[in-house]
Amino acid sequence: MTKIAATVVLAFGLTLGLGARDALAAPQAAFRLEGKPHVDVPFELTMLIEGFEESPVPALPSLQLPDATVTPLGATPNVARSIQIINGRRVDTLDVTWKLRWRVEAHKEGALRVPATTVVQGTQSVTAQAGDVVVDTIPTTDAMKLSLALPDRPVFVGETVPVELVWLFRQQPDEQSFAVPLMTNDAFTVQTAPVTDKSRALPFTAGAKEIPVPYVADTVDVGGQQWHRIKFTFFVAPRRTGRVEVPASSVIASLAVGRRDFFGNAATRPFRAADVVRTLEVKPLPETNRPPNFAGAVGEQYSIAVHTSRSVVQLGEPVELDITIKSSQRLDTLSLGKLDGPGGLPKDKFTVPPEAPTGELSEDGLSKTFKVTAQVTGPATEIPAITFAYFDPKAGAYETISSDPIAVSVKGGSVVGAESVIAATPRKGAANANTDVELALVNAQLALSSAGDVEERPLTGSLLWVLIGLLYAV
Repeated sequence: MTKIAATVVLAFGLTLGLGARDALAAPQAAFRLEGKPHVDVPFELTMLIEGFEESPVPALPSLQLPDATVTPLGATPNVARSIQIINGRRVDTLDVTWKLRWRVEAHKEGALRVPATTVVQGTQSVTAQAGDVVVDTIPTTDAMKLSLALPDRPVFVGETVPVELVWLFRQQPDEQSFAVPLMTNDAFTVQTAPVTDKSRALPFTAGAKEIPVPYVADTVDVGGQQWHRIKFTFFVAPRRTGRVEVPASSVIASLAVGRRDFFGNAATRPFRAADVVRTLEVKPLPETNRPPNFAGAVGEQYSIAVHTSRSVVQLGEPVELDITIKSSQRLDTLSLGKLDGPGGLPKDKFTVPPEAPTGELSEDGLSKTFKVTAQVTGPATEIPAITFAYFDPKAGAYETISSDPIAVSVKGGSVVGAESVIAATPRKGAANANTDVELALVNAQLALSSAGDVEERPLTGSLLWVLIGLLYAV
């Protein structure tokens, strides 16, 4: 039985990256893994390839392994360039090593067969030999507990909900490693809160990347025993409807076994603790009364505010708009939707890019600003109120909020008064209403003046009365 090596030296006697290769030599490839695989614990399987070009990116082949879940992680090149002067001649050397990665979670103890796998780049191809990965089982322990807390109610598709992962242990663990299938399930979008203290965060695998998840630590009494407790909080948004089954989360950590020596050290051994399978019911959003400009936002509280770069423009000139959406929940996946449709900018007066704008997320994730360039193509007198639609899961209904309109003056068009643009009372959902009204009033005042009169000020106060007195004296 051929085994795939678990060291930096590749399997089957093939060692890559030890020096420059002949450019005409055939490509070489081999599998490699890091660490020791365990049942239901994800590990990374890589293939290193030498002899391919720097581009294009080779297609990642499908890797089918029995009794295992395989997730492709992509391909990246490692490029080394060197210049040598030999006998007065310059020699340029380019070494390219491609690294193809898969995350594997074996569900059965024993030998896991990795088949011979061929990778193609343009007209070149290379095959990594087959081999076996030995997978063992880690014993469980009563000294650790792990539980995943999902919402205890049905949730709506697209709704962002908090999830807690609670880890209890009675003795100090070391070299811990978590497997949370919920984070790698393509039925969910995973988000985390900002990390303010790097010493209070641990990396978790989410999809094809690692994300830091903050935690809080304390002690708790469970059944008359004192346990150390670590709580990780992250957020998920379901992507599809129906009953979603979430496999059990698990943690592996090294714990001390046996007596400690004179220096207080003890031998350690890896142990495993696992949760149970969880389920989450995901409901579809209702079709009834769905606003035409609804772009998928789901939450209980939203607000919208619009700011403009200027209010005096000529026909055909662009106006920069900042459209800010705020909420009580994270807005990582929030989309604004197109602005040339219902609730946006009228097509006979403004032209906007056909694609939906990309937003910039604030540091706390609770605000997102979309920058839009709108070209004035008609006799506009205002930037009209822009509406934003969302679904409130608590009320079970769609809601629509609007920004305040902003007065503008377009050369050749009529000028609108501030009183006809700014409402007397702020509408529902307007964020920072006083600030936005004040800004809109300033813009309206600018619109009522010519471009050259912006800096002029009327006579007021004592100077005005002195001039009136002089007129009477004459």
